[in-house]
Amino acid sequence: MQTRHVPTIDRRYWFGIILASIFGTNLGDFYAHEAGLGLGLGLLVLVVLFAATYAVEKRDRATHEIYYWLAIIIIRTGATNIADVLAFRVRLPPVLLVGGLAACIALAAFLGSPRPAQTRDAPAPTLAKTNLMYWAAMLAAGVFGTITGDICSHRFGQGPASLVLAATLVILLAAAKSHAASVAVYWCAVALARTAGTCIGDWCAENTLLHVGLPLSTLLTGTAFVGVLAIWRSPRRHAPAIA
Repeated sequence: MQTRHVPTIDRRYWFGIILASIFGTNLGDFYAHEAGLGLGLGLLVLVVLFAATYAVEKRDRATHEIYYWLAIIIIRTGATNIADVLAFRVRLPPVLLVGGLAACIALAAFLGSPRPAQTRDAPAPTLAKTNLMYWAAMLAAGVFGTITGDICSHRFGQGPASLVLAATLVILLAAAKSHAASVAVYWCAVALARTAGTCIGDWCAENTLLHVGLPLSTLLTGTAFVGVLAIWRSPRRHAPAIA
């Protein structure tokens, strides 16, 4: 993606990532249950949407973040469906599955080198490369987060797991603030945000006290995601386009 379409890595960015994870959890479940397309066709539709987003983004010279966040939501929706298949249909051992996905994240991140970097024109770190390997790592992180989130929810309960994982993410980001350019820190935070988002999204949709349900939860979390990003604006930068 072009630099002009990539957000600055700041508190707003991480709020966006966690909200996208929550919304994507609900949207992925809603898409799987209500679309009636099945896994294969459903994923194909998401691939086409992602490819279309990527193609249009390359031709847009305006400065905004719509394409990045749209791609994040598409990837997260697909990751939720893939994780459900791997965990409940293929039934791979959890340790093997989680370990394999962690290795996939590390490999894709290394090959794509999608590291946060301080640019000459940017006041805060930005993602230097949001190439296809970056999105492969983001997909693997989404699948990883869905599976580990489900494991944590089943083991400890959705509410406690949501609180502990969200607190752990805050602590990680606070402790790693001076190492913002670290690839490892960035992807650990993304994977943890995906995990916490899964627990929180499922808790919002399935909580017996709120009785919200999946459709309304999807609407509410989607509104929160769009609303926060629309209202909370980061200082814009003028950086050159990159592949």
